[in-house]
Amino acid sequence: FFRLTSRLVLLVLKALIIKILEMRSRLAWLLPIYSLVFGDESLLVDDTCTNSEEGDCSLSLRQLRLHKAQEQAESVHSEPQSIEPVSFVLPCTEPSELEGVQLSEMKAEEEKEEKEQEEMDEFAKYRGDDCFQQHVYWREKNNAITMPGTHRTRQSSPQHCQELCAKMTGCGHFSYWSDGGCLLTSGGAHPVKYHGGVLSGGPSCGSTADTYKEPAYKGPSVMKVGPRGGMDPPTHVQQYNGVAWPTMKITDDKEHHIYAIGDWGALIGTHPGQMIQYRGGHTAGPHTMARWRGACDTDTMMACFAGAACPDSCHYSPEIDYRAQVKVADALKKRAPETKPDFFINVGDNFYWGGVNTDCGTPMNKIHPVTAHQFNEIFERVYFGPGVDSKPWLSVLGNHDYGGFQFNKGWDQQIAYTWASDRWIMPGQYFMQRVEYPDFSVEVFMLDTNMMDSHPKHADPRHNICGQQNNPPGASCSATGGPKNLDDCFSFMWDVWRAEQKWIEKKLKSSTADWQIAATHFQCGHQASWYKKLHQDLGLDLLVTGHTHTQAIFHKWKVLGGLTCFITGGGGGITSENPPDVPRSAAYGFFDLTISKEKIKLESVNFRGEVVGTATVTPVSRAGANTTEVEA
Repeated sequence: FFRLTSRLVLLVLKALIIKILEMRSRLAWLLPIYSLVFGDESLLVDDTCTNSEEGDCSLSLRQLRLHKAQEQAESVHSEPQSIEPVSFVLPCTEPSELEGVQLSEMKAEEEKEEKEQEEMDEFAKYRGDDCFQQHVYWREKNNAITMPGTHRTRQSSPQHCQELCAKMTGCGHFSYWSDGGCLLTSGGAHPVKYHGGVLSGGPSCGSTADTYKEPAYKGPSVMKVGPRGGMDPPTHVQQYNGVAWPTMKITDDKEHHIYAIGDWGALIGTHPGQMIQYRGGHTAGPHTMARWRGACDTDTMMACFAGAACPDSCHYSPEIDYRAQVKVADALKKRAPETKPDFFINVGDNFYWGGVNTDCGTPMNKIHPVTAHQFNEIFERVYFGPGVDSKPWLSVLGNHDYGGFQFNKGWDQQIAYTWASDRWIMPGQYFMQRVEYPDFSVEVFMLDTNMMDSHPKHADPRHNICGQQNNPPGASCSATGGPKNLDDCFSFMWDVWRAEQKWIEKKLKSSTADWQIAATHFQCGHQASWYKKLHQDLGLDLLVTGHTHTQAIFHKWKVLGGLTCFITGGGGGITSENPPDVPRSAAYGFFDLTISKEKIKLESVNFRGEVVGTATVTPVSRAGANTTEVEA
């Protein structure tokens, strides 16, 4: 009787587990365990994780089957051995979350998921409807869930919620939840993405979230804006693309220097435009943006910056990393009185995380309060003093200046700031500067290469200026001549690139300068065959870049056909790629170029003021590549 009862209980339990596993594919990781316990190998014949979000499960089960088959084959030709436990992990599951879960708890979880699925199915009929946006709701700029004077109501449909918005003065968006909840927010609200069971839109189908545009700044300019370089402030961002900024004439009879720096603009801790990433980041002055380093991920590095216990794998140095931009600036300001740079070459990522922290669209003859505050705190009050004051900064945009993984931040304001500053020079996305010395001349070509992070809207969401995932619904920079919408972004960025390619090729062919230097944000190696052509056929002498957060020289690099290129992405705005607390660290720093008619000496100067790398470049002839002597 005992054996019969035990077998009956076992069969019932077996049938019950099979039924549960068939009902919910997310518990399919239990099938291999079931098979091992009950000896039922039939369940291992087919992959059981094909509906999983990860693609590794099927491979893991195939490996498990292969292992078991191999054991069986070996058992035919070997003596019986004691059975050892099988250890395996299915990478698309986390069994620890379900260890010890009772069947009643599994059932409750199933019912919860079924309810969520029903909510999604309820909104399925609106999928593809231009009038409504799925999985997005709106919050006011102070994070309130409703606009002043309104409160949450219950409505029978999203259409009724939209009608309520249409009747309410100042309503710019509605958010309708699957339980009937209806929230109204103003036109200045911001979208919160990827929340299930919610639809949103505008007060009418002609003004939905898909056509949302941040209202242009209506206030006065907080800085004086006027003509500069013989040019009036532009009306749109591309008005002066390709312009030759007025020739700079250097008459001093001295050794001539140029400083180069990039990726320098740290997070701002105070309003307006405040960007706080970790505890303590609310104070005045620049705060380094925390980012992964080696095996240390970004979340862990953020905890390090916040003062938590920090793993050795992060190689975090609070004395260096925490105020890296200031450390580099201090080294620069200490060197400048002696070398007296004639101008700066700035290769972009001027403000982390996402550029000037307001939306694009402020009229180009105005400076927004956020723009003024960020420039003052992160630029003007950091780079100053003897040898630095009033020296021109030839500047380009980096991918973070456009918004990092969106295109609609205040990058147009960085161009506009040219007409409010006595040293910031960025009249367009690309331009040139001729510099005439007593016995030689230089032409510097400032290029925008941010098409390198501009992809079709569904591609690479974490590194895509034009990505759908992180751009707010209806993002547009059309008010100042930028991308009209998300669909226009990819072609806009690549059209800029094609135009400037033709532009610089034409300029290099007609150049009469002794030196031709190109400067851009993306690091040495991008568009390599094209730069090789510029060097070997058109006489480009040197390429200055950033983007990678370190300091490095690629002298006479074969990849670029012998063109010398260096990376100066260690300006300190973001965590460096390499540990800083080592001898002769190249983690953070800038470059000092000593230039004459015969040669340019490159010196990589770190945050301690140490020269940690040098090379010498000589002018290229139009018929062949130049020579580069590495000295250290």
